[in-house]
Amino acid sequence: MEEIIKTALGEIKADIVIKDTNIINVCTGEIEPGDIAVKSNKIVLVGDSSHTVGERTRIIEGRDKFAAPGFFDSHIHVESSEITITEFTRACLPHGTTSIIWDPHEIANVRGIRGIREILAESRNLPLNIFVMIPSCVPAASPKLGSSGAVISVEDILALAGEKGVMGLGEVMNFPGVLSCDNEVLAKIKAAEGFRAIDGHAPGLRAEKLCAYFSTGIRSDHESVSGEEGVEKLRRGVFLMIREGSASKNLASLIKPVIEMGLDTRNCLLVTDDKSPENLKVEGEVDFLIRRCIEEGLEPMKAYQMATLNPACYLGVDNRLGSISPGKNADLVLLEDLEKVKVVTTIVSGVPVVVNGNFEVNIPDYDYPSEIQKSVNVGKMPEPDKFLIKTQKKENQKVKVIGVSEGSLLTSSETGQLKVEKGKVLPDPQKDILQIAVVERHHASGEIGKGFVRGFGLKEGSIASTVAHDSHNIIIVGTNWNDMTKAVSEIFEMQGGIVVVNKGKIIAHLPLNFAGLMSTESIERVIEKRKELKKAVREMGCELESPFMALSFLSLPVIPELKITEKGLIDVINQEVTNVLV
Repeated sequence: MEEIIKTALGEIKADIVIKDTNIINVCTGEIEPGDIAVKSNKIVLVGDSSHTVGERTRIIEGRDKFAAPGFFDSHIHVESSEITITEFTRACLPHGTTSIIWDPHEIANVRGIRGIREILAESRNLPLNIFVMIPSCVPAASPKLGSSGAVISVEDILALAGEKGVMGLGEVMNFPGVLSCDNEVLAKIKAAEGFRAIDGHAPGLRAEKLCAYFSTGIRSDHESVSGEEGVEKLRRGVFLMIREGSASKNLASLIKPVIEMGLDTRNCLLVTDDKSPENLKVEGEVDFLIRRCIEEGLEPMKAYQMATLNPACYLGVDNRLGSISPGKNADLVLLEDLEKVKVVTTIVSGVPVVVNGNFEVNIPDYDYPSEIQKSVNVGKMPEPDKFLIKTQKKENQKVKVIGVSEGSLLTSSETGQLKVEKGKVLPDPQKDILQIAVVERHHASGEIGKGFVRGFGLKEGSIASTVAHDSHNIIIVGTNWNDMTKAVSEIFEMQGGIVVVNKGKIIAHLPLNFAGLMSTESIERVIEKRKELKKAVREMGCELESPFMALSFLSLPVIPELKITEKGLIDVINQEVTNVLV
């Protein structure tokens, strides 16, 4: 502390001075000309820094640039980017993101508390503020509807509470459980009362149900389905997470009424939730969200506050993050353009990590334990006959079909007529009715759920993945049982990932050797392999823009209307396993 005081007074010289810049003052909402002096990891002075400059002080020229606090992604599942947190850090720092709130919900469903501790260990040596929220809903659904690789209990939440980097409880997805006063759900919320924050997940809740849900101490929500709903949540003191990710895009609809009604934005936060590696590389991270807000007509200053000061206040870390103020951590971003949010330099804890677009620090690779890299356990490999559906009918069989729509996580409950051959119901690519299956991969139970799906358009071959929300078993769609079997075999050989098979041959694949969810390769390599996958399914007839994203959500039995798990075809409305044959 003495060193910081003396540096501000000029008795000790600063390590870094950003000279003659335009400071985005999120505390007062103004652009303030001046210098920023840094000593060790702290901002020590804002204003005229001439008395803090010595022979060894590094001068960073800020003329014609804007200085902002480091950007803050207030809710993200890093796993959705299919890269490790180390590689994610390398990808987001050039875009000015210096802090994230990470809900490792997907890793927890595969590896539980051990997986969370592993990512915490990896996170601690990275030049990124990584605040971890303990997943609240693992598993996401009742065990009768599907099984995950692990369970996060009340005892686990209490055990993780003292871990460095753990800040709160992740999104409480089971809002029906909250409203029905489910003992286990309420016990988890109770266990998190001493945390900095409890994230919400409350799509469609209004009036008394909204009040009942947030009366528990849950403080935020990223699942508002309309601007009107978002406004109601703001009025009730909820932190409204305005989302623009790769799967769900709500920014325009949520920000519009806030602008039109002139509402205070202090409780508005910017989040990506899920971000594909391509979008992360090309669009950016929080810088993209700030830019989108400005494009929608929001005042730039408010957009910057939503990405800096607001999330720091939400998480209770505004004593050290969120603004360019003396005593705060020196997490700083230099921009060439205020409205285009063009980042040129990123400083984290007083260390220039990216300067003029170039990395100045080396971020070493992390050595992942074999336990994390060996997560596919199917026991005896299924034969082709394990995927077929049998019937007593002789010629045709009416079946229930999962209907997939472009860009929506909702599915429809449809029916179709399929031919029968020797008691076997045959998929029909000409009708776009394909076989779909889920193979349990955590406990070698041998369970396989089978059904039919429409919307993928495959004329031949099969696709499979271990990215299958939220339990992340192996999900397969195919035109024939032989290729489906080959796909599962390749998934096992890779120990997780995504694969395209045709005529018994592997056409394209992406190994995801970290828990079957993330690759330990570079983001560039992951993007390259994802392009190969997409090209392969295009050539096999699929016209979906994001076929693997669509596939990944077909096993989530909490989003209507029909889904599938290793237990079978799931009627989400009635929360029960239903017959495929009609």
